[in-house]
Amino acid sequence: MNRFTAFFRLIRWPNLLFIGLTQSLFIYCVLNPILQQEHIVPTLDVQKSILFILSTILITAGGYIINDYFDANRDLMNRPNTVIIGKIIHRHWAIACHSTLSAIGVGVGFYLDFTASTLLLGPINFGCTFLLFLYSVSLKKKPLAGNVLISLLTAWTIWSCTWINTSHIVSAPHTIDLARITRLTLLYGGFAFIISLIREAIKDLEDIDIDRKMKYSTMPIVWGMNASRIFVFVWMSVMIGLLGSLFFYLLISRRWLPASYCLICVILPFLNIVKGFVLAKTPDRYQRVRSQVKWVMLAGILTMLLIHF
Repeated sequence: MNRFTAFFRLIRWPNLLFIGLTQSLFIYCVLNPILQQEHIVPTLDVQKSILFILSTILITAGGYIINDYFDANRDLMNRPNTVIIGKIIHRHWAIACHSTLSAIGVGVGFYLDFTASTLLLGPINFGCTFLLFLYSVSLKKKPLAGNVLISLLTAWTIWSCTWINTSHIVSAPHTIDLARITRLTLLYGGFAFIISLIREAIKDLEDIDIDRKMKYSTMPIVWGMNASRIFVFVWMSVMIGLLGSLFFYLLISRRWLPASYCLICVILPFLNIVKGFVLAKTPDRYQRVRSQVKWVMLAGILTMLLIHF
């Protein structure tokens, strides 16, 4: 593997594409159409929206690098064939890449604050960078704290799209459908939070043996496997309840296409994930379930296209 390929593996480029897709769809398929219906100009034009999305991607990429930097010894014990930092990319270069990507992401946030009247995007981006560093150094080793943080940051990728338009939304006429904006922002952000929390908790179950060797205090180690599995199952039940409520709402509203998509592409695959999780007992099975969660997350995000069209 050459360094160019290794770098893109290091920053998890498929995940970065997913983040860019999520923010693009929410901005252009959900938020902007509502604003334009009320003849409200969005805070960011196309070029600055691209910069906003780029800042999120850069900060996330920097977070992946610093996480792998502090995980290098752990990964050598657990996944030696996948280790990049220290084997292909020097540790000093990794720190330089993390610092550069994060600094550009934060800088873009301050640039948009000064040129497009976004609200505290620069300080918030700096805060996200700091929290990702704190997660890599400490919080991922503690029960639940790291899981909740990553889930909140995942939800923030959606909530931030509404946040950057706060000044225009607040100053808009009373005719703006503020309730719909709030509802959709909370719906998609909440979906991202819950499914990310489930995925992070399953990852802890998958990695319990190596985490125990590294003297981490993750949820399965502190709470025990049974309690951690119950925790995951409870949140899976919450997700099923929310998806079921949405499905019946769509049926009552006679929105047949969104209802069919929700059932076939989101609810049924998620029920299959629940079944797989209940039967999972080994790291390989947990890893398989965790991989399936990603596809349900993607299917849920793609419902934004149905809202638009």
